Amino acid sequence: MKRNSLPGAESEPVMRRNSLTAQFIRLLVGAGLGCVLLFLVLQTALGFGVDFYARHSDFRQRETARRIGEFQAFVQEEELSSTDVEQISAWVGQQDFTLMELYRDQVMVYSSFVPDRNDIGHEGKPTPFYDWMPRASVFFADGELQVLLYYDPVLAWVRWGTAGLIVLCVGLFLAVFLLGCRRIVQYICLLSQEVQVMESGDLSRPVTVRGSDELTALASCLDSMRLTLGQQRRQEAETSARVKELITQMSHDLRTPLTTLLLYTEIVAGGKYHSQAQLAEYLTKIDTKARQIKQLSDNLFEYALVTRDTVVTLDRPVPFSQIFEEPLAEFAEQLGQRGYGCLLDLGEEDVVLQVYRPYIRRIFDNIASNILKYADPAHPVQVCFVREGEQAGLAFANVPLPPESGGAESTKVGLVSVRTMMEKMQAEVRVSQTARRFCITLLFPVKPAKTE
Repeated sequence: MKRNSLPGAESEPVMRRNSLTAQFIRLLVGAGLGCVLLFLVLQTALGFGVDFYARHSDFRQRETARRIGEFQAFVQEEELSSTDVEQISAWVGQQDFTLMELYRDQVMVYSSFVPDRNDIGHEGKPTPFYDWMPRASVFFADGELQVLLYYDPVLAWVRWGTAGLIVLCVGLFLAVFLLGCRRIVQYICLLSQEVQVMESGDLSRPVTVRGSDELTALASCLDSMRLTLGQQRRQEAETSARVKELITQMSHDLRTPLTTLLLYTEIVAGGKYHSQAQLAEYLTKIDTKARQIKQLSDNLFEYALVTRDTVVTLDRPVPFSQIFEEPLAEFAEQLGQRGYGCLLDLGEEDVVLQVYRPYIRRIFDNIASNILKYADPAHPVQVCFVREGEQAGLAFANVPLPPESGGAESTKVGLVSVRTMMEKMQAEVRVSQTARRFCITLLFPVKPAKTE
């Protein structure tokens, strides 16, 4: 059997591959390897370039002559003699890639290889020169000496160039890393600005969602929160509008029976009736108006009770017949006791629905109460099964009382309660009315039937 993957399971590996930690590691490794490779290429090119220049020019001779000139200037400035070995060795030690020997009459008197004069060999014997040796005369305080200077400017230049390349590559590495981090920091700043916009109350601006890392998940959650807050705000506005409309309607509906009730009680209390029959008539009208006010208060209580139940957990999905069989029987019996006929047409289809049964009974009570107050008992109430696409339910239809019959005026509070309960069950209610027909339709989402 093929196993269905969970939602988001495929995106989790992608999230791990593109997490901020992975991005920083890739950025560090990429920038580091790139800079190391660049350093090796530039260092190789530097070595070849300096060596090529040295082989095709008098670069070594010029640099050696310059170094000998610097030594001559040092000797004259310090007024050194050939016996000032420490000062000579200190100067040689400060020069890069430099070795030096001093001769008097072809006898070595100093060597940077062996600075101690006692360790110089040859026992004062002459040491021959070769023509290729880069020698020059240097004048000390105690006479002229021949200097042999071994200096490799190519290595010096490569060393200095390598140091410069290291500084360049380190700076380039930092620049690349900071440039890569700048994109992440800019995204964080953008999210911060958009959150501030949300804090100001503007929920119309969407949160920017890009990439596939932790910041992406955070942005997606923020945008979902924005949508949820917007939906809650719209629902609160709709609820507030309903409450205001309901208060306006109830104020009007209560004022009429209360005015009539006060009028009749004033007549009875003042004895302004002509006979006991007229008194009984006034008392009956007082009772009728009091019951009408009681019905209005019951409707208000029902509406307040429904709106207070903010969280509704639907029952498990069951067939249509199991949900509505018993409530419909009680509904028909209640109408029959008051002289109303009831025609049921429930069809053959037994779809599976998911409802909250306490709400179903309260909805049926509201519909029955509405029928008993406003429907014409001379015409039967029709209850039939309805199927519309992925929705199914019941339609209740009746013929309203004619206006001249003097029936009670509808307050619509019961219908508001029914609509609220249906919305809490993720269901739909439709109301249509003409002079000769009133119909209320309850539609619930059809659930897939269980298969063994």
